[in-house]
Amino acid sequence: MKILFRMVSVIILGILLLGFSERHFLKRYLSYTGDPLTVPLSWYDPIEKVTGLKDDDLQIASGDILTIKKTALDKASAFAKAESALSLMVIHRGIIQHEEYWENEDRSVRFNPQSMSKTVLAMLTGIAISEGHIGSVDDEIGKYISEWKEDHRGKITIRQALQMSAGLEQMANSLDVSIFNRAVRHHFGTKFDEMALELKQVDPPGTKYEYNNEVTNILGIVLERATRMRYAEYLSSRIWKPLGLDDASMYLDREGGSVMKSCCILSRPYDWAKLGLLFLNEGRYKGKKIVPSEWMKEMIIPSPNSDYYGYQIWLGSSYIPLKPMSLIYDKDDNPPLYLADDMITFAGFGGQRVWISPKNELIVVYATKKWSNAWDEAKVPNIILQSLQS
Repeated sequence: MKILFRMVSVIILGILLLGFSERHFLKRYLSYTGDPLTVPLSWYDPIEKVTGLKDDDLQIASGDILTIKKTALDKASAFAKAESALSLMVIHRGIIQHEEYWENEDRSVRFNPQSMSKTVLAMLTGIAISEGHIGSVDDEIGKYISEWKEDHRGKITIRQALQMSAGLEQMANSLDVSIFNRAVRHHFGTKFDEMALELKQVDPPGTKYEYNNEVTNILGIVLERATRMRYAEYLSSRIWKPLGLDDASMYLDREGGSVMKSCCILSRPYDWAKLGLLFLNEGRYKGKKIVPSEWMKEMIIPSPNSDYYGYQIWLGSSYIPLKPMSLIYDKDDNPPLYLADDMITFAGFGGQRVWISPKNELIVVYATKKWSNAWDEAKVPNIILQSLQS
């Protein structure tokens, strides 16, 4: 019955799309695997390049000068391998202690970090404020988005959006890959920005935390309007090149159109280790300022409506409520505590992670293209932290 329904839906969709020339939607819909984690990177087409200036300059520890016990590194590696990881990196005091790739891959492999990309957008927001493109984190969005200037949604502040308390409706009502699902029409379609700007206000701004991908997309529109630069261009010039990262790419809705700003900076796990270092060094890398230090501190202040969330980044040691990702958590949906109460986490769908503990000078990068067999949110970082604390 489901197969028949899908066939009929495709036929109806084909007729509609032929009339409206939505070839990108049709191509994406028909080639989609039904899983945002395992879909190949080639599915993201067209793409826009994020030009980097690759400099893989992180020092690598030799076996006789490791600052983390090899037994702990081997244990973390064994768990990652068992859980179908693509890559695992451990950096301590700025030096690579462990770097490993599976599936016959090496450092050059690209993956989809999913919503870890949101944290990068928050960094760019701080840079835009420091450069004077944005007046203040408390500016109302309507100042930059003309379509909302006279609209009540224009009263949402940039701070409220960064803290996921904008009060906008969700694009998605379910995970069904159906042409009748608005989120599918958005993610597969050719109107990324237009559809985000159509969302309605359902709660007063600043009163309720609710994780919402489209709020990040709207922040990305603010950045483009304020800087008068394309998002990928601003990302390249302010972070990717200065930090010495390799070329990356972003998913476009159509040729010359808009990138998806809430996710999907297709890039290397190695580059996310260097992004994580910005949180250990107050926005600097090898003495060079990338992001203002005060902004980096502000990003990790708990939000009024969610003490586990800052500006597009997860905080604390006990809880990352990434619904509907309960699949990858233990049966009680209550991940065990991290062994560091200062944990900062870049988190992406399916288990993409950068764990950062400033007081332990630790960064752990975990990348995957497959679902875990028995995910334990704190297992990998806790193995390393236990070694450091013993």
